[in-house]
Amino acid sequence: MRQVEVTVFVDFVCPYCYIGAERVRRLENEFGIEVKWKSFELHPEAPDGGIPPSMYYENNPGFKSISENARMLAREAAITLGTHVVYSNSRLALELGVWADEQGRGPDYRDALFDSYFHRLQDIGDGEVLLSIAESIQMSREDAHGCIDSRAKKSTVDAQINEARQLGISGVPTYIIGKEYISGAQPFGLIREIYQRAAADK
Repeated sequence: MRQVEVTVFVDFVCPYCYIGAERVRRLENEFGIEVKWKSFELHPEAPDGGIPPSMYYENNPGFKSISENARMLAREAAITLGTHVVYSNSRLALELGVWADEQGRGPDYRDALFDSYFHRLQDIGDGEVLLSIAESIQMSREDAHGCIDSRAKKSTVDAQINEARQLGISGVPTYIIGKEYISGAQPFGLIREIYQRAAADK
């Protein structure tokens, strides 16, 4: 069976992306591949300091049912989702994620970031929180600060978001497995089946 390239577009404030990260890890372990992660910003309108949940629910009537569904899927994946005090602007977290990937620390960064946001309920739009995350995985706080302060990876994230739009992607997670696209909190069995089909295609 040949290896197939897999790319997943994500936003760190998306609970389905957190659930999807567990699916990605299983796929990588089973087939010996390295999935590429790319950025998609769900709520660029979120201000510094984030959006209070009360305001978010008020402006998004369907969000409550989405949230409840995410909690159900998280329980099935043995993942716990906390109740947020703020919905963060994820832009700096995405930029620092590109830098972490370049340092070979992307998986550790993503695990720590999801834990920070969905378990410890921290505001991952806060630069100090991001620096603490970098330190927690033994990355240089000074270098991480330089990345955030200079916006060194802004153009890379811009390019990834633009790529997603050109591909017609409007939500996350979106998996590109070979030539096939699937979106949302798909079960691992389906992701695995699509990968096997792509790997068998000559």
